[in-house]
Amino acid sequence: MAKKQKVLKKVSSSAAVMPRKADGFETPSGIFSLLLIAAILVSLVTATLARNKVYGTTLSLWKNITETSPQKRRAHENYGQSLSTAGRLKEALEQFNTVLALKDDGSVPLRDLYREIGVVHFRLGSLDEAVDAWKKGLHYAEGDPGLLNNLSVAYMQQRRYDEAASTAQIALRANPKMPQLLNTLGQVCMIKKEYDKAATYFLEAINSDPDSSTYYANAAMAFAQIGKYDLAYKNMGLAAARMSDPQQREGARAFMEQVKKRSARSGKSK
Repeated sequence: MAKKQKVLKKVSSSAAVMPRKADGFETPSGIFSLLLIAAILVSLVTATLARNKVYGTTLSLWKNITETSPQKRRAHENYGQSLSTAGRLKEALEQFNTVLALKDDGSVPLRDLYREIGVVHFRLGSLDEAVDAWKKGLHYAEGDPGLLNNLSVAYMQQRRYDEAASTAQIALRANPKMPQLLNTLGQVCMIKKEYDKAATYFLEAINSDPDSSTYYANAAMAFAQIGKYDLAYKNMGLAAARMSDPQQREGARAFMEQVKKRSARSGKSK
């Protein structure tokens, strides 16, 4: 069995998507880990987003349906998605495995099922299992940009940066405007210290999805690394305005204060 790897619990010490310190600019303590976790999870493409949403459906309803109709694959899948959304990941995996064990009636696309299985494994910290699931999904949907994007995210966490970049580029040709994919490519560039390219990818992600705080925050960090403090300050402010988590907002404000101080020392405008 593949060795389980801790991803989200120790994210700041794992394969960092964004450097905490580079070229003299250090991200304030707190915002790094908070935004890094957000960046990783935002980058993942899930089957629920790709097909239909069951988030508003109660867990008890889907549980009852699986009990009254235990042979319905769609019911088990929807229950699994609801469990995953609720953070009950091992229970979600059990439901997805039940779907695989039942006779295929065509109601559940295996591409989407393996996408969700991979996401659950990723969130559990089992990177090898996540990669395996997403590769299986590609057998049923060759070239699917969402699955390729997820693989790229996992490769980054495994420090397989060249594979992460090449996989993301393949996906980009299939869907050049997918925001999660553009964010992933920006993260790869941050790792390689190609900050100008990273900022460009993050801005393209913003154009595709202007409501995500993560893309603005990532752009701010990229601009900070190349000394464009006015743009760093502006984008982190836009990120903060879109953050619902008080800790993230506090971290964003701390980042903005550091940008102001750094800008003053360098003689550049805010």
